[in-house]
Amino acid sequence: MKKSDMNQYGLKPVPNPKGNNAGKAVGKAASRVVITIASLFFGTLLIIGIFLFSYVMSLRGEEIDIDLHSLNLDYTSFIYVNDESGNPVEYKSLYGGESNRIWVDYQDIPQYMKDAMVAIEDKRFWEHNGVDWWRTLSAAGNLLFSGGSYGGSTITQQLIKNLTGENDVSISRKLKEIFRAENLEKKYTKEEILECYLNVVNFGSGCKGVQAAANLYFGKDIKDCSLAECAAIAGITQNPYAYSPMNFPEQNKERQQTVLSEMYDQEKITKEEYDQAMAESENMNFVFQEATETGADDTINNWYIDTMIQDVVADLQSELGYTAEDAQNMIYYGGLKIYSAMDSNAQDLAESAVENDRNLNSDPDMQCGVYMMDYTGRVLAIVGSSDEKEGNMWFNYATDAQRQPGSAFKPIAAYAPAIDEGLIHYSSILQDEPIPNYFDDGTAGPNNYDHQFRGPVTVQQAIQLSYNPPAVRVYRDLGPQNAYNFLTQKLGFTTLIGGGIDDSNLSVAIGGLHYGTTVKEMTAAFQIFGNGGQYNEPYTYYYVEDHDGNVILDNRNNTSTQAIKSSTATIMQKLLTTVVTQGTGTGAGVTGWQIFGKTGTTDIDDNSYFVGGSPYAVIGVWTGYQNPSRLRNTNASKSVFRTLMASYLNTKELKQFTTDSNVVSAVYCTQSGNLAGAGCTSTATGWYERNNMPSTCTQHAADTTSSVSEEENAENSSGSTSSSESGSSSGSSSSSSSSSSGGASSSSSSPAA
Repeated sequence: MKKSDMNQYGLKPVPNPKGNNAGKAVGKAASRVVITIASLFFGTLLIIGIFLFSYVMSLRGEEIDIDLHSLNLDYTSFIYVNDESGNPVEYKSLYGGESNRIWVDYQDIPQYMKDAMVAIEDKRFWEHNGVDWWRTLSAAGNLLFSGGSYGGSTITQQLIKNLTGENDVSISRKLKEIFRAENLEKKYTKEEILECYLNVVNFGSGCKGVQAAANLYFGKDIKDCSLAECAAIAGITQNPYAYSPMNFPEQNKERQQTVLSEMYDQEKITKEEYDQAMAESENMNFVFQEATETGADDTINNWYIDTMIQDVVADLQSELGYTAEDAQNMIYYGGLKIYSAMDSNAQDLAESAVENDRNLNSDPDMQCGVYMMDYTGRVLAIVGSSDEKEGNMWFNYATDAQRQPGSAFKPIAAYAPAIDEGLIHYSSILQDEPIPNYFDDGTAGPNNYDHQFRGPVTVQQAIQLSYNPPAVRVYRDLGPQNAYNFLTQKLGFTTLIGGGIDDSNLSVAIGGLHYGTTVKEMTAAFQIFGNGGQYNEPYTYYYVEDHDGNVILDNRNNTSTQAIKSSTATIMQKLLTTVVTQGTGTGAGVTGWQIFGKTGTTDIDDNSYFVGGSPYAVIGVWTGYQNPSRLRNTNASKSVFRTLMASYLNTKELKQFTTDSNVVSAVYCTQSGNLAGAGCTSTATGWYERNNMPSTCTQHAADTTSSVSEEENAENSSGSTSSSESGSSSGSSSSSSSSSSGGASSSSSSPAA
């Protein structure tokens, strides 16, 4: 029977039980899948929500680490320098004329200016707690649905951006800014926030703050500006370039009139005031004159003061969290008292030494950088150029220029750390022979300055006459990475970072640096040879006080780093003294004084270094040209050093370096490097750590009856190699068999590195 026939009799088909159950099963399975997916989705949302909530809540305590009251930068700063009795006396004042920003107190800002800024930037400023949530949500919606860039930042939020310099587009920064704004308003009144905002915001054409803007655009103080003029200034902040009347006066007029309309609509001005201001706006008179510099001290700083100011600015940023701009403003407007470490006498002497044409070989193109410090880290004098200084913050060849130090790098990169590790001693024998595969093309090297090699030489001889292969061999045995760690971690070198110092860069031993280094870093490194092995970070000021007399920066209790053992320092000082008395550094000595030092030149003589010290101070001198080229004379660095050091020591009481009690002198054989035996005929005096004494030479034990003449002895020991240090108070070296001055004078500058 057909289904239609069954319907005629009111009969219904019997359902298929299997098919019905299958449909239910499919439905249940689908429901479970949907439920599972929904659970996973909402579970994920819950986890994300919890994470976001936790993250947001973790930002509740976000604050800016800047005191708004310290930004009231309308005070003169003063620099103090110690007199001959060690008492600080006023040396120089620093005024705001150095920068186009002048602070003006809240009560001296006209109400028109305050109302104009609030009307155009944040009309609910007086009602919200740092964040205008309605405006923020509106801005977010505008960005989400229309792609616009309508800003939602309040005046408080904008102030934070100006103070921190943070302006990246990210949700994280925005959230931090929101909490910072709310927390800022808990600490300061609305008036304090608005006062700070009006004094730090960018008003175009280099102006920061309404006073500087009024000076520049209208030639008057902000307190004397009219309603229209205040509106013109207020309109600039949204786009300081586009709305600057100096750049686009018509666009400024349009924006100015928008400000006036907002002020009128918000009932901050009357219809009469509005009409009068609009009429003035149509014929606005801009004067574009520089900001007022009442009482500005426009004298040119010397090189030292320039460097000291830069150091204070850097420390305000690194230690107190200031932005570069705010740190700079603190210098010129913050009423700081900076107690300089400059030695006025040393500074005058340093400038005179560089100005002396004879020292620079009457070469008008030769540049010079000088850095002078004592053994505690105090910087005594700085000269940044041989040119007459006609401005402030010029490029400084002592602190800014990174040039190759040549052989002056050998003592700190190779010899000092190797002696400290016990790898070598004063008279260890080194090979002055080319090293296979030294150069990238596989050839041997390095060369010496005169392209000759002496075979086995002592450490003393290698340093005195600045042979290159021995230094590279010591550096290689020490390990390039160990040398790099020593230079960067113990001696404060920052110019080596990223220099690729590894096994393929053996030229570092002789000053072949990737980037070069500064006279400042070289001088600071050499201090360890005169103060028992201690490295002190150079400082140009003792301490800094804020306007209220609180010490905010302090170098008086700086700690030292023991870079090398005191015994190593004594041995190195003795070795480097022979450089000055009989080696490449002859001409740098000062009669009657112990002087140590090291020369350095590069392979084409485009850089010349001398770094050395006396018992009172260490001085680094670089000479070269602005654009590297061959020097006509490489002795200028030694001449400047000698002139400066001699004139400085002329005012000092004679004293000597302290010899470490663990160091003893002994006579050694210049051929074997061991302590001299009965048959050794070529000897010299060396200095050794008690627990690192060489053994006694047995090489000449059977030759006790030898009658070698003095002339033959001198020849066998290659001239200056037979030099011996008498152990006298002067620390000078003398030959036990002949004078070695001939060998030393034949190398008037160090070998190429």
